[in-house]
This record gives sequence, C-alpha cells and structure tokens, in this order.
Amino acid sequence: MNAPFTAVHFATYEAMKKVLSEISLENASEEQILVHLTAGGVAGALANAVTTPLDVVKTRLQCQGVCGADKFSNTSIRMALKQIVAKEGPQALLRGLKARVLFHAPAATICWSTYEAMKIFRHHVHESSVPFQL
Repeated sequence: MNAPFTAVHFATYEAMKKVLSEISLENASEEQILVHLTAGGVAGALANAVTTPLDVVKTRLQCQGVCGADKFSNTSIRMALKQIVAKEGPQALLRGLKARVLFHAPAATICWSTYEAMKIFRHHVHESSVPFQL
C-alpha cells in the first residue's frame, strides 16, 4: 500500500504544482503559498482515495478472526480482495474513504507547505550576508 500511495502522492503534488504555478503570477509569494497548499491537499486526497481499496484489504487481513471479523481462506491480497467483493460488493473496498481523505488531505497540505517554506527559509538564510541568529 505504501509504494502506490507514495507514487501517486509525489506525482500528483509535482503535477499540480506545475499546473498551478503556470496559472499563478510569477513573483507573487502569496500565490506560491496557495500553490503549495492546494497541490499538497489535492495530492494527499487523491493518493488516499486511490489506495483506499488496498488499505481496506490490508486492514481486513490484519484483523481477520479478531472480534468476529471474517477469516480468509488464504492470506493473499488477491484472494482477500475477491472474497470481500463477493461477500459485500465492490463498495466495501471504499469503506473509510471519506475519513481517510478528510484526515490526510489537510495533513499533506501542512506537510508540503512546511517543506516548501523550509526550502525558502534555508535559501534566504544561505543568501544572507548576516548570520542567522535566534
């Protein structure tokens, strides 16, 4: 689940950043902040939406047999996926989608914005002729 999530997350962030940067003003720092906030939120939301089915399967495999949870005949992801869809329908693979997106979109927004702000801060500190002091 982590590899697909990370691939979607980074690719979406970079693509959104590029698209939004092209439509924003070149030198407006306020626009750049909005670019990072928006790109981060969209990346977090999309990565979580795309990987929710994998998270459902992973969670079901981890919790099988606990507190009355279904047991699977096989621990393969493919077999668990088939059993979940056969028993509950394809919509079962989207359980928790809203909660995941509502949690991770703001978290990704904060994460990317902080990362980009620190890059800018570091750049300004290194360019400054006066040493940075707290």
